[in-house]
Parts: sequence; structure tokens; C-alpha cells
Amino acid sequence: MYSQPKSPTPSTTAVAPELRTAKRSPASPSTNVRPPVAPNITKLNLELGGKAPAIVLADADLDLAVNAIVASRVINTGQVCNCAERVYVARQVADRFIDQVAQAMAATRYGDPSTQQDLHMGPLINRAGLDKVAQMVRTAQTQGAQVVTGGQVADLGSGFHYQPTVLAGCTADMEIMRKEIFGPVLPIQVVEDLDEAIALANDSEYGLTSSLYTRDLNAALKACREIDFGETYINRENFEAMQGFHAGARKSGIGGADGKHGLYEYTRTQVVYIQG
Repeated sequence: MYSQPKSPTPSTTAVAPELRTAKRSPASPSTNVRPPVAPNITKLNLELGGKAPAIVLADADLDLAVNAIVASRVINTGQVCNCAERVYVARQVADRFIDQVAQAMAATRYGDPSTQQDLHMGPLINRAGLDKVAQMVRTAQTQGAQVVTGGQVADLGSGFHYQPTVLAGCTADMEIMRKEIFGPVLPIQVVEDLDEAIALANDSEYGLTSSLYTRDLNAALKACREIDFGETYINRENFEAMQGFHAGARKSGIGGADGKHGLYEYTRTQVVYIQG
């Protein structure tokens, strides 16, 4: 027996595509995307924002951690959903890590990539993006964060540039530790152990990308089990591979991309039962 779906009625023939993919900037609420597709129950694949935590434990290779976290912060001037957005560092190595990461951020070369070579990053996308980053840093300072390096709009004559910035003394209640910055600013909070770091990392409306720096395999496996994010990187920068599945939890989106699971997002199943 073969069961074939009924033909659509005249009132439903003009339907939307089987799958619609929508991507947005962090400033645009995802709820604006749903109403247009609701009448036809169109399947959505939404790749939204992130607030990626980077956890640095006391046994971490600090040189590796600094290089990977800075690379994960300044790529595209911090305007990538899986950029490292906040750091939780173990108290035992906090001073050394903050000093090293501040030096690395201060050495970041930025400018106009259309006229300059060998840059690490260019400008922010527009004036609104620049103003948002500057305001978040000012707010963090009023809440008690300390600027270790950067912290100012960079006047290069043209373009919307912000200095690569490191903020120390951050706490979980600060806006800059909770909202997506989307700029070259790295806020850092000191923690006592991995359990505290995981709890703080998970206390977020986002759940896209996360990372951990440690030499302890058991700690890495514990983090993979307990951290509630779609992607977790161990001892490496936050750049996904095409074989993986780029997807998140909570307000970081619906569905995902990359790998075979990403391909499945653009398909639907048909089950056929044949009885002889």
C-alpha cells in the first residue's frame, strides 16, 4: 500500500518555500522574523547572536589561550556571532593572563583594509555600531570595570574604528558580560574554579559558542558535558569547521548550518510503507 499526500486545496496552493533561512544582526529582534512566515507554517532556520564565554583554567597554556582568544575577538572587528565575548579566568593565573592579553590586544593592527596591508581588523560596520560599543564600555566603567588597554573611539580620519580594548574587574551583573558587544572589546571576570565558570557561562540568554583552555582532559570532558552551548572549542580559536554543525541554544537561534546536519535543515522526510 502506498499512501500519497492529498493535493493542496485552492486556499493553500500559494505557499511559501519548504524552508526559509533568515539571518539577522544582533540589533534586530528575531521575533520580527516569525510573523511573515507564520501564515504558511514555514520552517525557519535562524542563525542569531551569541555571547561566547572563554574559560581559562589555572593549568592552561597561557600563550595558546591568549593567542586564540584574541584571534577569536578581533576577527571581523568582533562582528561575528561566535567571537569570544567574555572571559572567565582562574584566580591563580588571572594577573598573568590579563597582562598578556592586554599586550596582545594593544598590539592589534587596525585601520582601513582598502588602503593598508597586514591588518588584524578594520572598522565597525557603521556609526550606530561604533556608538553602541563606546556606550557599553562607558557603562561598564561606571559599574566598576577597569580599562587595561584601549577604551576609546579611534580617530583615524575616516571609518568607524574602536580601539582593541580589555576590561578587568568585570562581574556577572554588568551589561557588558550579558549583552552582545559586537566589537573589539574583551571583558574579563576572575573565577575560583571550573564549576563557577560553567555556572556563569550558562547564565546567559545566548548559547552558541564556548571555549575552554586547560591541560586537564577530565576538566575538558566535564565542561563538554555541563556547558549548555551548541559549540565548545577546547584549546583553540572559535572558528567552526564545515564538517561540524554550527547551531546554538536559547536566543542564539533555531536549527543550524554546516555538516550533514546542516544539510538536513534544508530537507524534509517522506516515509513510504509498502505492503505486499
